[in-house]
This record gives sequence, structure tokens and C-alpha cells, in this order.
Amino acid sequence: MAWGGLCLSTAAAQDSDSLRIDLNTALEIALSENPNVKVADMEITKKEYARKSAYGALFPQFDLIGQYQRAIKRQTVYFDEGFGMGGGAIDPTKYTPEELKIMETVGKMFAPDPESAGEGIQMGRLNVYTAGLNVSMPLVVPSLWKNIQMSRVDIQLAMEKARSSRIDLTNQVKKSFYSLLLAQDSYDVFKKTYATDSLNLENIRDRFKQGVVAEYDVITADVRLKSLIPSILQSENMMKIAELQLKMLMGIDSEIPLKVVGSLDNYRKAMFDTIIPADTSLLNNSDIKQFDLQADMAKKGYEMQKSQFAPTLVSSFNYMYMSQNNDFKFSTYRWDPYSMLGVTLSIPLFNGGQRYHNMKQSEIQLYQLKEQRKDVERGLKLSIKNNWDLMAKSMEQVVASESAVEQARKGYQITQKRYETGMGTIVEVNAAALAITNAELQYRNAIYDYLAAKADLEKTLGYDIQATN
Repeated sequence: MAWGGLCLSTAAAQDSDSLRIDLNTALEIALSENPNVKVADMEITKKEYARKSAYGALFPQFDLIGQYQRAIKRQTVYFDEGFGMGGGAIDPTKYTPEELKIMETVGKMFAPDPESAGEGIQMGRLNVYTAGLNVSMPLVVPSLWKNIQMSRVDIQLAMEKARSSRIDLTNQVKKSFYSLLLAQDSYDVFKKTYATDSLNLENIRDRFKQGVVAEYDVITADVRLKSLIPSILQSENMMKIAELQLKMLMGIDSEIPLKVVGSLDNYRKAMFDTIIPADTSLLNNSDIKQFDLQADMAKKGYEMQKSQFAPTLVSSFNYMYMSQNNDFKFSTYRWDPYSMLGVTLSIPLFNGGQRYHNMKQSEIQLYQLKEQRKDVERGLKLSIKNNWDLMAKSMEQVVASESAVEQARKGYQITQKRYETGMGTIVEVNAAALAITNAELQYRNAIYDYLAAKADLEKTLGYDIQATN
């Protein structure tokens, strides 16, 4: 009795400081505090920024450019007679007097010296500085448009993954909560049995002292009582493990005392009142939705690879200042501006077959996703059928175990009366007590199996997040 009293006093002290929660509270805390859910929500935000980045590629790009070049060896330019324009004399009838005068002056400046005609003239200066603004903007770039479409689907995929993480977490929290209830109920069953057998042992000892029963009965009752201790310790350990798992899923500190409200008996009536929708079309299943979105992305990726064969048109504008000098006297530098405006038309012709092979890879990816979806869909339909069958079987077991518990209790009362009148044996009493314990454990296990199968079915069907009992 001392051991049982210690357990009861310790449990009472813990309950007074424990965080009391039911299933709805556990789900609310988990969905707001679980790190996996937070990461999934942040992934949506990240994809939103990626979409904005894709749109940004359609806007003009402005770049400030600064460049310095130091000539190690300046370029040498050679001039032939007549500046490479065929040599010979200039026809004066083709030019005005002003043009002839300019040509004569330039000719004197650059006319090669017969003695050094092969040496050439070095052009430019040692230091070249360039600074200015460069602007470019895509006009017709089909691959950018496809990339924007892919970013939109990517956001939808991130949102579906976030929904999937919530559905998975809801399933895990429910099953963990039910596991804790099962461990708690099992512990209560063993504790109640221990208390009953302790009283029974005291009665047998009193009757032995009176000489009514043999010492064998005392020994048997004492062995029966002590044999319950390992089961109690094991169920208590299972409670701690289930509690730690639930705390982890809820995202709370493991040191916080936790006490679940209720027992599996509270779900007994709901088992037969709950109506499970017959829609098993997998329209809301998250795995199927993710496959469809991935297939949509792969299709757009294939279209983007095809768009690599299309021409692109890009406009550009730059306004630059340049200065060329042989020294570093910056205050005396002369800066000369120049600017250009243009468009660039690029028509892909051949790049070693890269575009073609990339497109074929996208085609294969589409086929792979199609076949994988079929396999996943078959597995999900099998899971639905198994869960339905397990729920139906569990309901039958609950009804049968309820009757078994009543019959076991009635049988125990009869054997007790028989034993007290000397018509029965202690072995019959122990067997009847063990039958009650087993029947009650089977009853609670059947309820747990039903609830776990129902949670798995809801996950497979992709039910929206809700705290259903």
C-alpha cells in the first residue's frame, strides 16, 4: 500500500502545477508554435520575393560604370600612301576648294616619312578613364515571360506545401494526443487493479490469520499484486514518452508539466455519431495537388526551353565620359562625353544542341511526374480502404470489448462470492481479475485504433485544418 500511496501523492502534486489541455488546445498551440509550420509559412514569403524578382527582369536596368585602363604598350597604326584609298592623285573635280584644302592639310600631317614609313604611329595615351550610365531593357524575351509564369506556380506549390505541413502536424498531434490518453488510461487501469488487489490481499491475510484460508492463497495474492508493478511502471514510462512527443509537436518546453483532459471513454459515443464523408476522390489530397502543381511547373519549364529557340530583342542606352592622359594631374584632365542608343536582335542558330537536349530533358521530367502520380494515387486509394476497414473493425471491437468488460466484472463478482464461501479457489479469482484488466485494455485499444485510423483517413482525404474530436 505504501508504494501505491506514494504514486497517488506524487501524481496529485504534479497535477496542481500542470498545463491542462484538451485536443483543441493542443492543436491551436501546435499550429502556432511548431517550427515546421513556421518554416513552411516563411517559404511562401520567400517565393513571393522570388516572383517579384522575376517581374523585375522586365524593367529597365540602370548601372553606373567606372573604368580605368593603363596602357602597357600603345597600339601602333600604319598609313599607306593615300591612306589606303587606292593611292594616286586626288581628282580635284570631285571636291570643293574647301575640301581640297582640308585634305591637303591632313595629308601633310600624316604623310609618312619615306625613311620611317614602316615604323607606324602609336595611338592613344597611357591612362584611359571612363565613367557614365548604362541602361538596358528587354523588349522581346519569351523566356522571361515563362519564368514569371513558373514563379506564380511556385508560390502555389509553396502554399500547398504549407497546407500539407499543417495537415501532417494535425495528424501527428491527434495521434500523439490519443497515444497519451491510451497510456494514461492504461496506467489508470493498472493502478485501479493494483488498489483492488491490495485490498483483496489484506482480506486474504486476515482470513489466513483466522485460519479460514491456506498460506498458498496469501502467497498467490501477493505474487499477483507484485506482478502488476512492472506493468504500472511500463505504462507510466509510456505516458512520459507520449507526453514528450506531444510537447515536441506543440513546440513547448519539455520541462513544462502537461496534463491532458479527458480519457478515451469520452470518444466512445462520438465513434458512432461521427459521419465520415464518402468523398474519397482525393481532390483535396495534398500529395496529389503537389504533383499536379509540379507537373504544371514542369510543363512551363518545357515551354521555357522551347522559347530559347525564339529571337530576343533588347534595347540599350549609355551616356559616358572619357578622358585620356599621360600623367596623373586630375585637375587638368579633359572629359569628352559620348552616348549611344540602340537595340540588339539575337536569333539563336546553333549552340551545340544544348537547347534541344534541355527540351528533351523537360519532356522526360513530364513523363516521370505522370507515372509517379499514378503510383502515389494507387497507394493513397489503398490507404483509404485500409483506414475504412480498420475503423469498421475497431467499432466492432469496441462493442465486443464493452460486453466482455461487463461479463468479466460479473464473472469476477461470482468467483469472489464462490471464494468467500469456500466453493472457489484463489486461482479462479486471479483469473477473473486478469480477465477484467485485459478486457478494459482491449476496449481502450479499440477506441485508440479507431481514432488513429480516422486521423489517418482525414489526412489522406486532405481535410482542412480543424480540431475534430
